[in-house]
Amino acid sequence: MTNKNKQLPLFYKIYWISLGVFFILSVCILIFLNSFISEYNEGIPETVSEKFFHDTFLNLDTDRIIEMSGISHSEFETTEDLQNFLSNTLSKDLSYTSISSNENEKKYIVKSGEYKCASFSLVSDENGDYYPVSLSLHLPKENEYEYKILNTSTLYINGTKADNKYVTATEKHQSYDFLPDNTKKPEWNIYTISNLTKVPEAKVIDRNGKETDFILNDGVYTESIIYDDDEKEIIDRITEGAKKYAICMQDDAPKSSVYPYFEKGTDLYNSIRSVENMFVWEHSGYSIEDEKVSEFFRYDENTVSLRVAFTHVLKKAGREDYRDITDITYYARNIDGKYMIFARHNNA
Repeated sequence: MTNKNKQLPLFYKIYWISLGVFFILSVCILIFLNSFISEYNEGIPETVSEKFFHDTFLNLDTDRIIEMSGISHSEFETTEDLQNFLSNTLSKDLSYTSISSNENEKKYIVKSGEYKCASFSLVSDENGDYYPVSLSLHLPKENEYEYKILNTSTLYINGTKADNKYVTATEKHQSYDFLPDNTKKPEWNIYTISNLTKVPEAKVIDRNGKETDFILNDGVYTESIIYDDDEKEIIDRITEGAKKYAICMQDDAPKSSVYPYFEKGTDLYNSIRSVENMFVWEHSGYSIEDEKVSEFFRYDENTVSLRVAFTHVLKKAGREDYRDITDITYYARNIDGKYMIFARHNNA
């Protein structure tokens, strides 16, 4: 009987075993090389910078951008305001490119279109792997606003009170030099509010607790003063004194008619006493027309000012009347129960 179970020659056994071992070793080496290359690629600047750009800028990780850049929002805004600002600023046509670097540090800039909006850098560790170490923002200039309000008023930005550290300049109010030293003199405080991401909601509360409007003047939001409620008795007295003064200066009334309204010893009182009516327009009569009073301002319990305007018409027989337009602010204070005018200035 013939034996049908033939055995492979020893050569082929060794061949196939060697081939199998070689295949297994090749697979292991390929796996090792692939892992090594992957780990190597993960640490090289090209890979790290690409991943950082994608995760941080293309995906707009605003928390990471804020943390790494150190940027902070104004006390008048919120983190959400800053995040929205970054999202709007860094949302268009972003790209990045490598710039001058050295052996241990790689630097990159980020552009929005042609505008450079950020930069970041990588450094290597002791193993030669790179990682992000810094991020800087190059954003458009923050919105900045100026507000000009009286030193007796309070400014609020987005509901938060702006304290005096934001006052960058002061200006005298027109009444400053006419008021006595023992009176609180009005000044304009100019606040500069910067580092804002959007137009703020601003309001001003004046000395009487009233909210006033702003007037935009040469880029500065200026408080529109709300003057004090009329005090009829005081206003009538100052107005009467103003008219007596104008009539006296045209030689239509004696100086004695003026003195009861003006404070003795002041420069204004002395000027009335010493003035000579040598240049009075020749006329045969007069009238007071278009009388207006406004801007009644109380500085303290004893000191006020009032703007008085009228047309002083001098009648000329056979000729055209002379119309003298008068617009003067008078300052008065309470002396023994009567308000006496102690200073004035022309508003023309």
